[in-house]
Amino acid sequence: MPPPRDPLGKQALFYAGSAGGHGDKPPEEGAVTGKRALFSNPQAPTGPVRIECSSCGARTRLGVVEFLRQLPVWLWLPWRRHPLLLNCPVCHRRSWLAVSFSS
Repeated sequence: MPPPRDPLGKQALFYAGSAGGHGDKPPEEGAVTGKRALFSNPQAPTGPVRIECSSCGARTRLGVVEFLRQLPVWLWLPWRRHPLLLNCPVCHRRSWLAVSFSS
């Protein structure tokens, strides 16, 4: 006869099983963890200008004034999926961006 399982014994200390522990849930999609959670702004930037970067794939929102600051050097090719060549506000590289406006 095997010994009874002791939930408070050595195995409970060193084994992360699926027996109802509080750390069983995987992090949510898009959840910020680790060092980024400590040093990031908890509120997402909001604004009427939505930008999607073709290099890093990030999507962010900017205010109109912040967007206009990036416009002194730019290129527009309307047949591309990401038609504007600007500096990405997330990765800070010059890359092709898709820009849309919302109210």
